[in-house]
Amino acid sequence: MAVELYDEHEQSERVRSWIREYGMSLVMGLVLAFAGIFGFRYWQDQQTIQRSLAAEYFSVIQRELGNDQLDFAEEQFQAMREAVDSNAYTALAALLMAGAYIEDGRLQPAADLYREILANKRAESLWASTSLRLARVLQAQGELDEALALLDGEAPTGFQGAWAETRGDLLLAQGNRDEARAAFQEALDNPSGQGASRGLIQLKIDSTGPGVNGETS
Repeated sequence: MAVELYDEHEQSERVRSWIREYGMSLVMGLVLAFAGIFGFRYWQDQQTIQRSLAAEYFSVIQRELGNDQLDFAEEQFQAMREAVDSNAYTALAALLMAGAYIEDGRLQPAADLYREILANKRAESLWASTSLRLARVLQAQGELDEALALLDGEAPTGFQGAWAETRGDLLLAQGNRDEARAAFQEALDNPSGQGASRGLIQLKIDSTGPGVNGETS
């Protein structure tokens, strides 16, 4: 019996000694672990709230633009950017606002919004279509070099046709008819994307071909 008591006492002392040596580290580890868990849950909750709020703002902006209430939509968009983080909904709302600005004849604010979307890493899926829209706005503003630089390099998958056609229009506006013709031909050979119809692209090719403006083949 004495041996058993001694063993229990010895074990108890070992436990107390271990707690004294490692107890604080264990407690701190548990505190940090629970803090991480609750912190992550808080972050998830905040993200959910942000997305819900952004979705509500987007719906309001979409409705007001549909009712031709650009001024009110503009106010809501500004409030949206102040209230929520940059996310997919803010990028989509920016696209809507940019389109409305173009219809209203306000090209510069539209270009500014397109540039913001291109700088938004969370809106990468919108970069290709936004680049095309910005290039068109820059073309209307006479910024042809900047527009062409925007479309420099290989076209994104699914946008080859629209990419080449837009480049052709820009090159033609610069007076580079041969390069424009090659770009239009590329667009005709790659009908992917949301470019013009094949008939219209063929008309563009024909308009840049030999014999135009008195030239001979």
